[in-house]
Amino acid sequence: MGLTLSALGVAAVPAAAAFADTAPSTCYTGCTTSITSPPTIPITTTVVTEPAPIAKTAAGASLPFTGADIEEMAAVGAGALMVGGLMVRRSRRVRRAAA
Repeated sequence: MGLTLSALGVAAVPAAAAFADTAPSTCYTGCTTSITSPPTIPITTTVVTEPAPIAKTAAGASLPFTGADIEEMAAVGAGALMVGGLMVRRSRRVRRAAA
C-alpha cells in the first residue's frame, strides 16, 4: 500500500502543479505584460572589482571513506540477515506447532 501511495504521489504532485495556473487569458498575441515588456526606468550599473583569491588549505572538511567503514556496513548487513533468518525459522516453527 505504501508503494502504491508513493507512486501515486510521484504522478499526482507534478500533475497538480501543472494545472495550478489555468486562469483564462484574453490575450493571445502581441500583448505586453510586466514580465514580457522592457522596463521604462533606466537601470544604472556599477562595476565591482573582484577581490584577490584566497589560498586554499590542503585539509578537507570531512573524514575520508575507508575500508573500516565498508567493514562496519557489511557487519550490520550480515547481522540483519541473521536476525531475519532467525525470525523466519521461528515463525515456521510456530505455524507447524499450531497445525
